[in-house]
Amino acid sequence: MNVKPHDQQNMSIFESRVDTCKVLSVEDDQDYQDALINALSTLNYDGKDVEILTANSAAQAGVIIAMNPDISVILLDVIMETDDAGLRLIDTIRDGIGNDLVRIVLLTGQPGSAPADDIMNRYDIDDYWSKPDLTQDHLQTIILSNLRTWHHLKDMKEARHGMQMLIESSQRLATKRDILGYTRSILEEVSQLLNIKKGGIVCFSDTADGEIEQAIIVAASGELSGYAQQKLGNVFDDHFLLQSISDACKEKKHVFIEGYSILLFSNKELEERVCISLVKLDRALLPNELNLLQVMCENINVGFRNVALHSKLTELAYFDPTSGLHNKNWLTREIKNMSPVDIPCAKLLMLHLEDLAHTEMVFGSKFVDQLIKSLCSHLHSYFTDTIHIVLVERDTLAVLVYASQVYDEKSLEPIIHASLNIENATHTVDVIIGSIEIDQFKHYEAEQIISAGESALEQARRKGLSFLVYCEKLASAIIDRYALLTDLREAVINDQIEIYLQPKVSLEHGELVGFEALARWQHHSGNFIPPDQFIALAESCGLIGKLDQNIMRRSCLAVKALVKEGIIVPISVNVTGSEVVRPDYFEHLAALLHDLEIDPQLIELELTESQLIEEKATICKQLKVLKSNGMKVNIDDFGTGYSSLAYLSTLALSTLKVDHSFVWRMEDSTKDWQILKMIIDLGKALGLTVIAEGIETVAQRTQLTELGCQQGQGYLFSRPMPLDQVVNWAEKYSKDLGHTL
Repeated sequence: MNVKPHDQQNMSIFESRVDTCKVLSVEDDQDYQDALINALSTLNYDGKDVEILTANSAAQAGVIIAMNPDISVILLDVIMETDDAGLRLIDTIRDGIGNDLVRIVLLTGQPGSAPADDIMNRYDIDDYWSKPDLTQDHLQTIILSNLRTWHHLKDMKEARHGMQMLIESSQRLATKRDILGYTRSILEEVSQLLNIKKGGIVCFSDTADGEIEQAIIVAASGELSGYAQQKLGNVFDDHFLLQSISDACKEKKHVFIEGYSILLFSNKELEERVCISLVKLDRALLPNELNLLQVMCENINVGFRNVALHSKLTELAYFDPTSGLHNKNWLTREIKNMSPVDIPCAKLLMLHLEDLAHTEMVFGSKFVDQLIKSLCSHLHSYFTDTIHIVLVERDTLAVLVYASQVYDEKSLEPIIHASLNIENATHTVDVIIGSIEIDQFKHYEAEQIISAGESALEQARRKGLSFLVYCEKLASAIIDRYALLTDLREAVINDQIEIYLQPKVSLEHGELVGFEALARWQHHSGNFIPPDQFIALAESCGLIGKLDQNIMRRSCLAVKALVKEGIIVPISVNVTGSEVVRPDYFEHLAALLHDLEIDPQLIELELTESQLIEEKATICKQLKVLKSNGMKVNIDDFGTGYSSLAYLSTLALSTLKVDHSFVWRMEDSTKDWQILKMIIDLGKALGLTVIAEGIETVAQRTQLTELGCQQGQGYLFSRPMPLDQVVNWAEKYSKDLGHTL
């Protein structure tokens, strides 16, 4: 009688093959939805097609998710039919539907309205991005990373599911964690299940050669207990029995013959081998015993898979499966277990490979795998002392070095600009390095040391450095920066950052022609934080959108206040490039002007030259609309950015603002004077107003007037001042006009 082996049963939901990865985009802005679909149209993950599902509302997404439990990644807009529709959908997915596997990437067009830290703490999401920050390359990298994570989590969930089945069917088998120990337990469990006293054996056979006589007995009990580690052919000379075992292997089935039960377990985890359990019988098996045996056999087969997966997961806990390198868990353990003898000479170098995501997109993942492998060989050849290489992220390596040598940027130059041989061609990789001397921070926990190395690396990237050593000064600066960031977040959310207004005047006649709104933050300590410090901080942490909105609203309210006092001049507002490229930026700006009843001619936008060039294709149309409505767009810091001037004739611009550096140097530098004259002549030739900033002396004003510059601003006329001082200044300036200037 034959018992159908587990491999012949229907495959479970976890074992089904998936040739398509599903990504769901939940977005109520159809234009942005189309842009996402287009950006992901070329995506391919591990040879699998990526199917893009779309939903225009949270309600529609809930239905799609319920019908597609195998969705891997969800791109979810925060604000849709209601302000919290996206957030409520997260609770539905996790708690209502019970899907804890799908990766949820939250997208927002208004980062300030849903701060990242608050959302990450309150909701079970995996990533959070501002829409303007997502280029096609960045979006594809995020999706590929989350697909990879989803598959790893799916594998682990499969292991847990199989382990649960095994525990329910046989608690004792579940205690075994290695293949050899597990196979030896099979004999005990089957014998106990069937109440067999005579015993049996367990052996492995290689299915490639089919010579069953060569199978090695790995476990034996009862009457056969003395035959462990012998060949099957040396123990049994019964041709019929050996032939029956051979037939079971070929046909992959259990076989019952007189006096014996031959149980066969064939599983891909056994690496082309089969496990044979031979039990001596002194009676025929009853029907209910056959049913119990079938369940046991199914559990055993599942057990083989899970024991192998457990071994794999144990390996994955300390090794990266693709590169074979140690991973971050291993590094943490290694630092924790580091001996006192090794600590004084131990150094941790964190290496970031620049533009690796772009390289992978162009050349493919296999090329990047080869690149990392080649870089590891390069590192081993460079460091003559003992090192361990750890893969922290796809683009970040950690090198644990045991050496007395002190490394600096010069000595690490062969690593910073590494020339690697890949596929018989030289490929140069730019590497940024953050370093920490472990002995100097031995009071740190292992996790803190790794974080310190990562912080040094991040600071190096932020400052544009190739190499940076973590030190107490840097540690203090990081702590201070984090504290300042916390205060800044509170100040932005509570709209505590004010505007100061600096006048713009006509250089020829002296009359007031406008103001520039400048952000000013008075910290709760009483000190003013420099704008270049807190604005850069806001840009790095996703607060710049909310800050820009606050400054624009305050500027509009300032316009209304000045108009009531009879001061009808425009206020120019600096706008960051990341905000201007938001699909809804100009729509929201128009709505704000309408709600506050502001004449568009009284608000001007100031963008830097670099921002205009980078976002030309995106904002060209919107700038034309603004100009048609009477709003002016000014180029700030002109002359310090790109050398190409072609954009001046294609963008709807109104004003060139000459950077203060030219003004300050024009009296001492002939070249700066000539550049200044060229900019002014260029502006006049294109019909643009030219304004110079940073005017501090009468001599500077005179020279600029002679050169034909129409407008200016600077300390000569006034420092930036709060709104409540502007009216008094304007009245006094109007009375004094023409007397002192």
